[in-house]
Amino acid sequence: MAKVPSKTVVIVGASWAGINVAHGLLKQVPNVNVVLVNPSEDFYFNIASPRVIARPQAFSRDKYMYPIQELFEKYPAEVRAGFGFVLGKATAVDIDGKKVYVTEQGAEKERYIAYDYLVISSGSTTKATLGGSSLKVPFKASKDSNTDIDIKNAQDSIQAAKSVIIGGAGAVGVEFAAELAEERPDIKVILVTPTDRVLPTLKNGPRSKAEKVLKAKGIEIVTKEAVEAANFDSVANKWTVILTTGNTMTADVYIHAAGVVPNNEFIPRALLDEDGWVEVDRHFRASRIPLSANIYAVGDITSHTQRIAARMPTITGAVVSNLKADILGKGARSTFDAAKQSVLLAVPLGKSDGTGQMGWFVFPGFVLAIFKGKDFMTGQGRKLVSG
Repeated sequence: MAKVPSKTVVIVGASWAGINVAHGLLKQVPNVNVVLVNPSEDFYFNIASPRVIARPQAFSRDKYMYPIQELFEKYPAEVRAGFGFVLGKATAVDIDGKKVYVTEQGAEKERYIAYDYLVISSGSTTKATLGGSSLKVPFKASKDSNTDIDIKNAQDSIQAAKSVIIGGAGAVGVEFAAELAEERPDIKVILVTPTDRVLPTLKNGPRSKAEKVLKAKGIEIVTKEAVEAANFDSVANKWTVILTTGNTMTADVYIHAAGVVPNNEFIPRALLDEDGWVEVDRHFRASRIPLSANIYAVGDITSHTQRIAARMPTITGAVVSNLKADILGKGARSTFDAAKQSVLLAVPLGKSDGTGQMGWFVFPGFVLAIFKGKDFMTGQGRKLVSG
């Protein structure tokens, strides 16, 4: 059998999506070269971040930080020879020249990596992770600083606080509020949401359950109010939170837990939609430029509506199938129809309860406690990114 010509796939971002695309290519495409570019040498299992930050003694570091290169050591030597990990930050993409410019850690000058195919999986960040208008809390990996240091600083600030305001009552805000109130029953926790109840994407039953449990833990829930601005007074060592109604609240700590921001600084404007996300077609190819550019995007950086970690095995499987078809010149192309996907959300409410929904089915609290609340999935986290 004739040897398949070697092709190079550069993946920018060792996210849930990027790591699993790399695994899929190494397993399924012969003679492929995969170059994975990431600014950190570790993968941060951020699903566990609400407990990691609220309960400093809950986990040892190895339960939520996994060295990326170790995840690829299982492959035989001939496969590993086609894998490269670049510890550095992507700075630009030359679409026509098919090059990614990268500044490696410790290097003074950037260099470029040529590719046949590019996969953008740089993900997103949060306003809390960036800090500034919120205490710096790494709900996602800190792309411009040290995540370990940011976690420790956040833990210390929160443990010293007697009052905390959390802006946003989606899954992260609710999980974090419950963890904090359970760990620190002495602390005053206020959860602010512009919706009429917490967890707005769920139906009334699980939403009401969450509100009841949170209130039983002593958490104050402020509904139909959004945080307009938050400012830290270094003299008083207090945060002032201004709501859309003009009302104000003060606390030792304010944490923004709503929405995400795209990690798109290196991505050409031609690929992005009006909100800064890479627009993709049903095959996850960048859809605003010619298909001959050979650029795919997957995960949080895309405009795709189904970007949660639970969907990544299916989505990354589709991307790998499509890259395989491109590289080998044969095989079926795969799609993922977001419109056909039902609601999927599992929210622990401390260690012994929870709520959530999968399609029409509402998770009983004890199921969430066993499945996720017990250890925030850290027991199987490494397996999820080990291919």
